[in-house]
Amino acid sequence: MKLSPFQYHAPTSLSGCARLLQSYGEEAVLAAGGTELFVRMKLGLVKKAHLVSVSEIKGIDAVSVDKKGALILGAGATVSALTNSSIVRKNSPALAQAAALVATTQIRNMATLGGNILQETRCFYYNRSAAWRKAVPACFKRGGDVCHVVPKGKKCFAVYQGDLAPLLIVLGSTATVFRNGKQEETPLENLFTGDGKFPFGKGEGLVLTRVHVPPMEKGASAAYRKYRLRNGMDFPLAGVAIRVHRRADIIDDLKVCLTGVSSAPVIVSKVSGLARGKGLTPELIALIADATYDAAHPQANLEGDPRARRFMIRVMAEEILNQ
Repeated sequence: MKLSPFQYHAPTSLSGCARLLQSYGEEAVLAAGGTELFVRMKLGLVKKAHLVSVSEIKGIDAVSVDKKGALILGAGATVSALTNSSIVRKNSPALAQAAALVATTQIRNMATLGGNILQETRCFYYNRSAAWRKAVPACFKRGGDVCHVVPKGKKCFAVYQGDLAPLLIVLGSTATVFRNGKQEETPLENLFTGDGKFPFGKGEGLVLTRVHVPPMEKGASAAYRKYRLRNGMDFPLAGVAIRVHRRADIIDDLKVCLTGVSSAPVIVSKVSGLARGKGLTPELIALIADATYDAAHPQANLEGDPRARRFMIRVMAEEILNQ
């Protein structure tokens, strides 16, 4: 396998990056670390004439904290930087720990925060070689009109498997993006369409520039767990992020977000009402774990039995809450 020929561009400003994406339109693709993109390019799933890199944009990889204790994370910061940064470890240890669970050391050294958040959805019937794809009719994600996972389905069920987005969502993070030539700030969860074929929209020239992570209140804690077959490198087949805020052992707020079980991170909205005003008892933990299980509906389009993936959602939710 080899990459298709392309012209490489490395603008030094966000406006220059946006202009290139707008100018070349469907013929351009945005690249950061490239650890996920280049694999798809080698498989022939992405064939673009222009590759626009963000690597030369000043400050795109900066990691800092503002006067209120909020983390300001450049989208070009490597996953290793998030793991090793004393600023991140001090202000959001859960994020540093989640970053350490991404892939391998070598990949973390190249992969970026923005790339992990905006990674393409994956499916057993999509992430395949050209020779394999010739033997199978094209699915929705490949431009066809069928889903091989849900035969009567009317949409693409490819799975979002980002590690960092679910935790950032429960932490209340916002994203600063360039979209259609304009800069805007939006809750991180609003980046996702829920469409497996176009998980971040189509033709919008979306450029994620930074992520703002609010400071943790006193009495708040958060954690992320993932289920995978090979602990050293795999994408999450299921993942759970939880943030709980307590006052005098009484839950003031609880947020849960899942990954690896749908075409976008799944916010389990039911748990907040279940938990608010109560103590974190074994009975409540069981109720919350059941609610997370009910919210997960993985399909048979990744490695691993979808029943096992769903079961592990409950197990990981209980582990986090008990800890």
